[in-house]
Amino acid sequence: MMKAPPLLRGLARDWIGLPDVPGVRRWAWVAVIDAIGTGMRIPVTVIYLTTVVDLPAASVGIGLGVAALAGTVCAPLTGALIDRFGPRTMVIACFLTAAAGYFGYLAIWDLASFLVVAIVAEIAEHSGRPAKQALVAAMVTAEQRVPLMAFQRSVRNIGFGLGGLTSAALLTLDAQGGYHAVLAGDAISFLVAAGLVTGIRVTHRRVTSPQATEQTVPPATRGGFREVLADRRYVALAVLNTMVMTHVTALNVGVPLWIDQHTSAPPGLVGVLFAMNTALVVILQVRLTKGVSTAGQTPPVYLRAAAAFALAAVVYWAASVAGDALALVVALLVVAVLAHTVAELYGAVGEWTVSVNLAPEHLRGRYLSLFSISFSAHQAIGPVLVILLITQAPELAWFVLAAVLGAGCLASAWLARGAREPAEPKEMSTTP
Repeated sequence: MMKAPPLLRGLARDWIGLPDVPGVRRWAWVAVIDAIGTGMRIPVTVIYLTTVVDLPAASVGIGLGVAALAGTVCAPLTGALIDRFGPRTMVIACFLTAAAGYFGYLAIWDLASFLVVAIVAEIAEHSGRPAKQALVAAMVTAEQRVPLMAFQRSVRNIGFGLGGLTSAALLTLDAQGGYHAVLAGDAISFLVAAGLVTGIRVTHRRVTSPQATEQTVPPATRGGFREVLADRRYVALAVLNTMVMTHVTALNVGVPLWIDQHTSAPPGLVGVLFAMNTALVVILQVRLTKGVSTAGQTPPVYLRAAAAFALAAVVYWAASVAGDALALVVALLVVAVLAHTVAELYGAVGEWTVSVNLAPEHLRGRYLSLFSISFSAHQAIGPVLVILLITQAPELAWFVLAAVLGAGCLASAWLARGAREPAEPKEMSTTP
C-alpha cells in the first residue's frame, strides 16, 4: 500500500488531528478510492441509462426509487449481520456487492435488468453506511472517532471532485466508450477498497468491570432490535436527524433552484458556490470537531448549526429582494452559502457523535442501521418539501426550512444534554 510522506503524515496528525493509527491511514485511502469511483458515476448514471441503454426517463426515476426503497428496507438486516459477523467483514461484503452491482450496469438491456442491478447496488450502498461507521468505531478510541469521521468526510469530498473531473475527461475523449469506462472504473474502485479493508486491524474488546459476567456481556444477538427500539432517546435522535439533515437538500436542491428562479445571479454562479462549499468542508470539517468527543458535548454544536442556518436563510431571502444589483446579489449568496456550510459542518458533527457514541458495542450495528434510516427518510421527503416551498411559497421557503432544521437541532440538543454513553470495553486483542 502507498505510504504518505512524513510531512503529510505530520500535517494530518498535528494540524488536522487525524489519529496516528496504521489502520486509519489505510482507511483514508479506502475513503478516497471509494469517493473517486462514486464521484465518477453519480454525474453520468441517469444520462447513461437514458441515452446509451435508451430507457425512458420516467422508468429510470421509478427504478431508482424502488432500488432506494429496497436498500432502506434491508438496512435493519445489515445491522444484525454487523453485530454477528463484525463490521470489517460487512464492509468488505458491501464493497464486493456494490462492485457486482455496478459491473451489472454494463449489461443492462431493459427495465427488468436495470431493476435487478440497481437494487443490488442500492442495497450495498445503504448497508455500507452503518457498516463503515461501525468499523470506524472499532478502529479507534471513543475520543478519536469524531475526528476520524470528519477526516473521512473531508477526503471523500476531495475524491468526489477528482472523480467528477475523471468522468468528464473520459466522456470528452470517447462519449460512448466513456460511459462504460466510468461505470467499470467505479466497480473496480469498490474491489480495490475491499482489498484495502482486508488489511485493517480491528480491535476486539471485553468488559472488565466487577459485574462482568456472562449475563452482563450479552452475545450480539441478545436483545436485538427490541433493545434498540426501547432506547427512546436514541430513536428520537434518529427521527430528529431527518429534520437536521434539511441542510443537505436545501443546498443540493434548494440553492440551484433558488438562484435560477428567484435571484438575478447567473446560473454559472451555482458551480462556484458548490466548489466553495466543497473546499470549506475539506478545510474546516475536522477542525470543527475539536472539543467534541461525547454526546453530552453536542448541544452547543446543534445550537451553532441552527443559528448558522437561520442566518443563511435570512441572507438567501435578502438575495431575492436585492433586485438587479448583481454585485450585491452575488455577495449575499456567497455569505449565505458560507453560513449554510457552517450549519452543514456542525450538523454533521452532532450526527456522528450521538449516532456512534450512544450505541452500545454489542448492538452497534443494529443501532447504526436504525439511525441510517433517517438518511433514507430525508432523501424521500426532503426534495419534495424543498421544491414545493421554493416553487409555491418562495416568500416563506427559507424561513420554513430554517424552522424545520432549528426545531430538529434544538430538540436534539435537549435530548443529548446529560446523555450517558455506554461503557467502553477495554481492548483485549487485535486481528489483522
